[in-house]
Amino acid sequence: MFDSLKHIAYAYRMRNKLLTNSSRIRLGSILTILTLIVASGADAPFVFATTYLSKSSVIFTNMNSGGPSSLIVEFTTSSSNTGTNGSLVFTGWTGSGGTGTVATSITPSQNYNGTSCTSITGATSYLPGSPTAAGTSGTGTITVTDATALTASHSYCYVLPSAITANPTSTGQGAVTLTAGSDAATSIEFDIISNDQVTVNASVPPSFTLALNNNSDNLGALSTGSVVGTTGVTATVNTNAKNGWYLWGSDANTGLTSASQSYTVSSTTPNTANSTLSNGTEGYLTGLPAAGITQGTGAGVTSAHGFFASSGAGNGSGLNTVPAELASSTGTANGAIVTVKEYAAISGNTPAATDYTDTITLVGAGSF
Repeated sequence: MFDSLKHIAYAYRMRNKLLTNSSRIRLGSILTILTLIVASGADAPFVFATTYLSKSSVIFTNMNSGGPSSLIVEFTTSSSNTGTNGSLVFTGWTGSGGTGTVATSITPSQNYNGTSCTSITGATSYLPGSPTAAGTSGTGTITVTDATALTASHSYCYVLPSAITANPTSTGQGAVTLTAGSDAATSIEFDIISNDQVTVNASVPPSFTLALNNNSDNLGALSTGSVVGTTGVTATVNTNAKNGWYLWGSDANTGLTSASQSYTVSSTTPNTANSTLSNGTEGYLTGLPAAGITQGTGAGVTSAHGFFASSGAGNGSGLNTVPAELASSTGTANGAIVTVKEYAAISGNTPAATDYTDTITLVGAGSF
């Protein structure tokens, strides 16, 4: 039994010795490998991680095949970008044989058609300094130089006016490689299409409205001692007639008529001259006071016709059964107002009656 125990103990010691030697062999191999790596790289420089542009885009202002285009460029620098110059390189552009062509002389700008590239793209800033650019048509390369140092983690934009003299004549996707400062280049896809324009058609129907604020305008009791006038009726005109509009008036009786007396206080100088009524002298006319005429909004100027432009109470011209031009405008109007008044005077011989009446018709039209 004692011999059996010795054999077991010896076997256990040999196992541990083998495990220990094996571990030493592995550890020695690892140390040897590390020594070789350190020795071989002792003179090599320390390599930093590569940094990249982000949120990069190149906007073609014309994507039509064969068409010219300006370029609007946007990018955001990395946290370690301190470079200055940049470039755009179009893949496969040779400047001949129907492929794209870049301009050789380009002046960078911060605006496109008067609008800043920051407003168009949402970038924070335009390129710092006074950048310049030049294109190489044979290679499809545009180089941007003379900017000052870029700020890290900052978004920039710039415009290259008329940078593309001709897009590729064939449609389809293409690539442009963008560089800016010390960050690694980034590749951007674009598309050339047959037509990037949308035609929008519309029509504006002609419009004209005329509204009267009242359909009665009474003179009340007339006397030989004064000229009596009405409070007036306002005509409101709305129209999109570019050449203006007109207001006409006519008188069914050519005066104030009493059916019971078969008598008419006749219109004075109907549509022939401007007149002023006098106390005690029969007369009846229509006037448009200057204070009662307003244009509202629109492109026109509203005015009374010469005969009917009233300088005060009792001044104007008479109406008859033929429509007479009362007022007009030189253009469109929204809320143009014309106030139309009637004036009357009687003599001592004017027959008494309570049924003197007249009907005036006011009509208008636009000049489209």
